[in-house]
Amino acid sequence: MLKCFGRSHLRHVRLQSTLSLTGFNNKEVSVSLNGKRVTFKNTFLRDSCTSPESIDVSTSQKLFTTAEAANNLSITQEPKIVDNKLTIQWSNNGKLLNSTYSASFLEKYSTPAGPRRDLFFDNDRTLWNHKELISNLDSLHHDYGAYLNDEETFFKAVFNMNKYGICFIDNIPRPTLDKMDESNTPHWPVAKLAEKFGYIRKTFYGSLFDVKNLKSEAKNLAYTNTFLPLHMDLLYYESPPGVQMLHAIDNSTQGGENIFCDSFLAAEHVRKVDPQAYAALTKIPITFHYDNNNEYYYYKRPLIIEDSEITGGFPKIHAINYSPPFQGPFEVGITKDDPAYDMFDDFIRGFQLFEKFINDPANHYEVKLPEGTCVLFENRRVLHSRNEFSDSNGGDRWLMGTYVDGDSLRSKLRVGYRKF
Repeated sequence: MLKCFGRSHLRHVRLQSTLSLTGFNNKEVSVSLNGKRVTFKNTFLRDSCTSPESIDVSTSQKLFTTAEAANNLSITQEPKIVDNKLTIQWSNNGKLLNSTYSASFLEKYSTPAGPRRDLFFDNDRTLWNHKELISNLDSLHHDYGAYLNDEETFFKAVFNMNKYGICFIDNIPRPTLDKMDESNTPHWPVAKLAEKFGYIRKTFYGSLFDVKNLKSEAKNLAYTNTFLPLHMDLLYYESPPGVQMLHAIDNSTQGGENIFCDSFLAAEHVRKVDPQAYAALTKIPITFHYDNNNEYYYYKRPLIIEDSEITGGFPKIHAINYSPPFQGPFEVGITKDDPAYDMFDDFIRGFQLFEKFINDPANHYEVKLPEGTCVLFENRRVLHSRNEFSDSNGGDRWLMGTYVDGDSLRSKLRVGYRKF
C-alpha cells in the first residue's frame, strides 16, 4: 500500500463524478461533469472509442486511423447517460458504431492537466540539496534480493527514482565471474538490476561497461584516476539513456568518492536569480560530440529543456544537458550577424550561475560507494562526478555500469502506481 512511502503520497479516494448530457450536434457533445459544462469534439470522442470494432481485444491496438474516424462522422440519435456513462451511436463512413465513455474518462480529459495526472506524478517529485538528501537517505536504500523478488520493494526504488532521481541497492553478492563480455552479460548483478526495468540500453561501450583505471589505454576520462567533473553521459546521442547504474565491485583505493547533484535545483536557482539568463539557457544550443576510437557522434541541445505541462510546484523542466568533457565549439550566437549574438551573453551569465551552484558542496551528495552497492540515477537530471583516486595503498577500483532508457523507468512507475 502507498502508505509506506509517506503520508504526503497517500491517494485520496475520489467520489464518483456526476454526469449528465447538456447538448449535442454533429460537431460536438456537451456534458455536465459535477455541475461544470464541458464540450468535447466529436472527432476526439470517436477517435477515443474502445469498442471491439475499434480496438483489437488481444493487443489493445487501434483498428482505424484518426483521419478515417473523422470522415463522414455523425451522431445517429440522442446520446444517453446509462450507469453514469455516456453512450453514443455513430455513423462513420456508412457504418454504425456504439461507443461508451465513463464519467472518469470524460473528467480526465476535461482539462489539459488531466491526462498527465496518471502518467508523470509531478506532485511526488522533490528537488534536493545535500541537507534534503541526507535527511531522507535511509529511505533511498533497498536490499538487492528484495528489489529483485519483492514487487513492493521494487516499486519503492522506482518511486524514489521519480522523486529524487536517485536510489541505492545494497547487499549485492560479489560476481562469480572475473571478466565481462557480451556472452555473459545476463549473469552480472547490474544486468539483473537493469532488466527489472525492462531492457538494457546497449551503447558503443557494450551492454555493460567496466569502470577501471586503464591509465594510458583509456578512451574516456572515466577510465583514468583523474578527477572527473560533474556531467551527464552520452549527450552526443540523439536519444541519451535516461537511467545509469553503477555497481561497486571493488572500491578500496584512496579517494574516488562519487558526487551527485540535482541539476533541476540548479536550473531553478538560475530562473529565480536571473530569468533572462535562464531563458537563454533554454534557447542557445550546446554542441556535444565524441570523436574517438573510430566513433564520431554529434548532437546539439540546450542546457535546459522545459516541459510546460508539468503541474504543481515542481519546476517545468524535462531534462538538463550538461557534459563539459564532451562539449564541442558553439555554433549559435557566436558572430555579430547572428540574431542570437546578444543572447549569448545572457547564456554565458546563466551558465556561470549554473556552474557555481552545482559546484557548491552544499548542493552535493558525496559518497564512497561500498562494495556490493549499486547506485541508480536519472542521467538527464542527476549530475555525477568522481574524485581523483590513488591505488598507492594497494587497493582496487572496479565499478560495472549499464544504461536503461527512461521510458522503461516511467513504464514501471505507472504500473506500480496502479498496484500500490
